[in-house]
Amino acid sequence: MKKLCIAAAAVLLCLGACAFTACAGEEEDRTAYDIDAVFDAKTMTVTADMSVHYVNEGEGELNDLYFRLYPSAYREGANYAPVWSSDVSDAYPHGVSYGGITISSVTYGGEECAWEIGGEDEDVLMITGLSLLPGASADVEMSFTLDIPETRNRFGHYDGKLNLGNWYPIAAVREDGAWRTDPYMSYGDPFYSHTADYDVTFSVPTGWEVAGTGSIAAAVDGERTVYTFTADNVRDFAICASEKYSCTEGKAGDVTVRFYGTAPQAEAGLPVAVDAVETFSELFGEYPYDTLSVVVTPFIEGGMEYPSLVMISDSLGEEMMKEAIIHETAHQWWYAAVGNDQINEPWLDEGLAEYSTTLFYEHNPEYGVDISDRVADAMQSYVLFSEVNADVENMGVMDRALGEYSTPTEYAFHAYVKGELMLDSLRHLLGDDAFFEALRSYYAGYSGKTADAACLIAEFEKSSGMSLTGYFKSWLSGAADIN
Repeated sequence: MKKLCIAAAAVLLCLGACAFTACAGEEEDRTAYDIDAVFDAKTMTVTADMSVHYVNEGEGELNDLYFRLYPSAYREGANYAPVWSSDVSDAYPHGVSYGGITISSVTYGGEECAWEIGGEDEDVLMITGLSLLPGASADVEMSFTLDIPETRNRFGHYDGKLNLGNWYPIAAVREDGAWRTDPYMSYGDPFYSHTADYDVTFSVPTGWEVAGTGSIAAAVDGERTVYTFTADNVRDFAICASEKYSCTEGKAGDVTVRFYGTAPQAEAGLPVAVDAVETFSELFGEYPYDTLSVVVTPFIEGGMEYPSLVMISDSLGEEMMKEAIIHETAHQWWYAAVGNDQINEPWLDEGLAEYSTTLFYEHNPEYGVDISDRVADAMQSYVLFSEVNADVENMGVMDRALGEYSTPTEYAFHAYVKGELMLDSLRHLLGDDAFFEALRSYYAGYSGKTADAACLIAEFEKSSGMSLTGYFKSWLSGAADIN
């Protein structure tokens, strides 16, 4: 996610609780989602039936199955609000609005099963009484309803535009014999999921334009239009819709780039998205999908990434809109293709995406951004922030997870600015050949999988022939001297 404060401050990057452990990855036999959803524009609700072919990719037998219910964070009375307190007025211009998700039925293997809503904040669907052996699969079916709040956020509606990010029950990640049920945080990206295949139909009133993850087709049936999306090996699925959108298309090689917004926005933004796909494909490896949809939409942050779809805030000026497009497009390599634990190691995707933005400007000088000035601005802003907040506990420590920062600004300066400085410093230490060889190898080896800090470090060590554990620890622990 591209923070608005990044735009104001200069450049930013991300941290992670870096565990120097073995690298992780999923099996090829993937879980698959089939979702049939209907949107009611009058009530701002979505009703849906979902079938999940769930594959037990772990080493042990499963006796329960957990699904994350992220829309629950938007309900009245939630323990963890989806918006930081100082951002409430921006997120809810017409007053605080609530929403959420209601599960009406669940079956397992075609039979009624025991299930309940639980978790620390009533945001987990827990199916119990199962017996699913390692490598085996089973079918789960459920029906649910979304009440969509009026808010400028990744899940919400505002000004006739609908954002459905993190909107359906998604299988939780299981690690070390336990399900991950981390709370929803009001800053950063509090989401963690493995890849799956998706077939989604989304019915809207005719006249509404719908953007979504993956390939797209549409069929008009009188007063309703049904959009069909297919996406394989993606770790999430998002939708944006509005009757105010017009769609403009471009090509980046074989990739279809779609831009949803006004004609002036498309004129300014579509070429940037095309350039970003081409630049990052050359630097890191081929773009992993057939399409990229860029949607200008109400959003309190600068932007938000989903596989083959990015949300760009409609509050940005032209230059910052361009930068947000570049940053979020970089996330198609770092987060969408190469996944990571965005809660405990967010610097792996945010840091790489932000430094990739700098690399974009370096390889596209016609954009008029001097990368030496850009990195110097990042250094100056980080040093100033650190001096002003010198008495804050753990200042300078990147080795923290979401929820361990006192403010979103503190998170952003560690999560973006210091991370960019670390990667720029590493590039100068290793040289361009070893630096880019490592990034290309990291992308090739972990695309469609989940990596951790140790995986990235191992690639840099392999390409350079150097031991870098101490180097990374010094940056992540706050010991690195960057003055």
